[in-house]
Amino acid sequence: MPPRRPHLHRRIYLHLKGADMSNLRRRPAGPPAQRGRERLLRWGVHRGAAVALLCACGLVLGTIPALGTAGQPGTTRGADGTDAELRGMLADVVAAGAPGAIARTIDWRAVHQAAAGVADTTTAAKLRPDARFRAGSLTKTFVATVVLQLVQAKRLALDEPVGRRLPGLLADGDRITVRQLLNHTSGLFDYTDDPSVPAGEARNQVFTPRELVAIAESHPASFPPGTGWQYSNTNYIVAGLLVEAVTHHPLARELRARIIRPLGLRATSFPVGTGRISGYHAHGYISTDLVPTPDGTPYDVTGFNPSAAWAAGALVSNAADLSRFYRALMHGALLSPHMLKEMKTTVAEDPADPNGTRYGLGIERVQDPCGADWGHGGEILGYQVMAYWNERTGRTAVLASTMFPAPAALAAPLERAAAYVLCGSPREHTTG
Repeated sequence: MPPRRPHLHRRIYLHLKGADMSNLRRRPAGPPAQRGRERLLRWGVHRGAAVALLCACGLVLGTIPALGTAGQPGTTRGADGTDAELRGMLADVVAAGAPGAIARTIDWRAVHQAAAGVADTTTAAKLRPDARFRAGSLTKTFVATVVLQLVQAKRLALDEPVGRRLPGLLADGDRITVRQLLNHTSGLFDYTDDPSVPAGEARNQVFTPRELVAIAESHPASFPPGTGWQYSNTNYIVAGLLVEAVTHHPLARELRARIIRPLGLRATSFPVGTGRISGYHAHGYISTDLVPTPDGTPYDVTGFNPSAAWAAGALVSNAADLSRFYRALMHGALLSPHMLKEMKTTVAEDPADPNGTRYGLGIERVQDPCGADWGHGGEILGYQVMAYWNERTGRTAVLASTMFPAPAALAAPLERAAAYVLCGSPREHTTG
């Protein structure tokens, strides 16, 4: 049996009704049998749409090379494929319904990047590989890195209770530890599973992080802290609040000071309180299979306010910046060897499948024929993204599609593209 791979499905999305685009209003969810085409398009970062998007993504050099000098985009070619071949894979993704797709790979030999489709269906402007997009749950790796830097500086401890820094925030705050937040073993209910968050016009509503935690706390815990594993966006909302409590600075400032500026991630930002994506960017869309439009064009959701995603998924970036971040992280440029080892200490996502996907501290490990992959996938309204680093092949790979939720027909070409960028082969992968 091939290794089970998580998909891009680390989501934060939106509850939308797939029928009336003129009146996207909050509605009761109703029993499943009555929902029809309604989908829980939570703002999130969950698991699951393009399973094979996790095969191999990495880089294994003793020391990290000068970032950005391993080759210039579009000018180098490797034995495992040319930019033209990569564009062909992405063209298949576009042909299956995505308005656009972007990919980038980098290893010790070369940089390959390509894009297909359009950046904006209204203008038909051609999509470029340097376009910015919403990164969804890849935000979690950034936030976990900041938390671990604080632990490294002895300003925080991984096994201290969250309630020590955030008294009164959580009912189980005296039992839930920082580590349990980062590896999803806290048992906290995922606020994105609450049908009131957010629906219809609420995609432009501004939520505070504490409001999101309060929504989660209105539900029973999924299990006692430390006794199970369940992906929950609430964990990272609390982690973001923890960063702010320890540093007395906004999370956005800490992300900029500790990661974005030191690595020169010029296309990366953490927008707060606005749906605007600055700079050249790809628009994000919902499939007409889920949300019909009068003229049959995909529905543009680029400008939604990401406050309901915050530390769980509000990051904006591009393929080059994400590649640089994961390479730097895995080569020890952001964490000490001890902290990187802590980050890579994993728990099984499925206890019945101990050899399957494992989750560390803001990062997951997937075993692929190419070797072990470290990274994250993310889905947020309008976008599917993955970025992984492979410890055997020395490759980092990033793949993004500008449609989510997407039609079922998009899954197979996305998986082929993922297999290609991750393992250097367009072979089929089995979803699971």
